[in-house]
Amino acid sequence: MEPSLDSIVKSGFRFYQPTEGCRVTIDTILLYDFASKYAKGRALEIGSASGVTSILLSESPGVTRVTGIEIDPVSYGLSLKNCLMNDCGERVLFLNDDINHFKALFKPQSFDTVVTNPPFYKYGAGRLNKKQAVVTARHDKRLALDIVFKAARYLLKPKGYFIMLFTSSRIDEMFSNTKGFCIEVLRFIHRRQDKPADAFLVLARKGGGRQISIHAPLIVHEGKGYSREVAEMLSGTK
Repeated sequence: MEPSLDSIVKSGFRFYQPTEGCRVTIDTILLYDFASKYAKGRALEIGSASGVTSILLSESPGVTRVTGIEIDPVSYGLSLKNCLMNDCGERVLFLNDDINHFKALFKPQSFDTVVTNPPFYKYGAGRLNKKQAVVTARHDKRLALDIVFKAARYLLKPKGYFIMLFTSSRIDEMFSNTKGFCIEVLRFIHRRQDKPADAFLVLARKGGGRQISIHAPLIVHEGKGYSREVAEMLSGTK
């Protein structure tokens, strides 16, 4: 099935994504908006999908280059098309590879920032989608949380930033994997104000940093639409 061509976040930015399966979600925008405030230098996105976050992040102040690594060949192919269409030049590089082999792929301390939105669900939990690409994106069979942190510890320079959006149901696992990191910012995401948090954004620093700051909750929906904050993210006016 032919990919769709869509627009989002900023004027003139268009991107291809699969018509079915691993499409851009609101989490993509929430992660990009959060990461753009802190990312610096050479950045790596683990699980770059069709390249939307990496391409947008490459234009953030302080970011010199973004490398996106994606295991799914279809999503990787779309990221190359998106990079060309949006005139990324040498600001963005995409790799079709497996981050589980991070020591063979990169030298230690290669990056100043690591950004990721890893699979929310443990493999075998719940019903599995018939499409393998969707299973890979949603379940951690090929990208476990402990591997994400091991890769970040190896790849980040001292005082480098680790930025992640993850499911709140597994926040205990996040804390158990943060050896060598100091969590500086934590922000919970609520789909509605009266609902429990179902995800969170975290900023951690390799080798220590300042005391943790828990930010005000991020509310996604208000009334029949998005909250004012999220609507501004989507329109590129925030």
